[in-house]
Amino acid sequence: MPALSNPSLRRSVRSASLVVVAVAAALVHDSMASGGQVKGRIDGQEGLIPAVFVESARLDSHRFTWREPSPTVRAEFRALTANPSRDVCIAALSTTPPPPHDPILVRITGGRTLPTTLVIAPGVRLSFENHDPFPHRLFMVGSNTWKAETIEPNRHREWSAPPGQGRFEIRDELFPSVRSFVVVDPQVVGIAFPGRDGSFALDVPAGEYTLKAYFDGHQVGRAVSVTAKDRGVAELRDPLSVSESAGGGGKTQ
Repeated sequence: MPALSNPSLRRSVRSASLVVVAVAAALVHDSMASGGQVKGRIDGQEGLIPAVFVESARLDSHRFTWREPSPTVRAEFRALTANPSRDVCIAALSTTPPPPHDPILVRITGGRTLPTTLVIAPGVRLSFENHDPFPHRLFMVGSNTWKAETIEPNRHREWSAPPGQGRFEIRDELFPSVRSFVVVDPQVVGIAFPGRDGSFALDVPAGEYTLKAYFDGHQVGRAVSVTAKDRGVAELRDPLSVSESAGGGGKTQ
């Protein structure tokens, strides 16, 4: 690009740049002003055991491993329980139609999918990306359209959520430990995955929401109502217990 030698032209370009920056800042401010954050924590996750672990433990599955436990690791940390940041999905549901959503990346690596449970609205696309150095062959259980298809390393395969509500299970022909569960609900506005300590945060537009926790494609624990305010933080009064049976409700402040 040629140099701007004319001082007037340089001033015009500088002014135009400032206008662009000001408009962008205003748009960011407006988007932040219309949104809020919901924070909370789950408990009871130590009682969640992924179905793939349960199946592997059965004798008729013929999956055997030999391990030597380390004396430096306490017994409570040796159990193969759920990893909240991968296996538990917190969904915020509202009667207001959800905004458009970018495709969600699902990584296939180390014999698992990350995450393993997703809760999305109809029309949202999932991109299953192979991060392993060998191929995978994903397929949807009971589907005549999304059949087994090879995904080479560093390649991906997409799937779009259909209209309405539903629960879908995705497996791998080559690796039985690879399994994903997708729950589709038209009222889903946003999702979050708890950290290892159980804490989570959701950025959502201001409004009334119902929070639900999902594990292995099913709701766990009771639904909780919460109000998100403009540029404010709403914190759950009590932990969201994922060890309780689904149903009921609660209230936050």
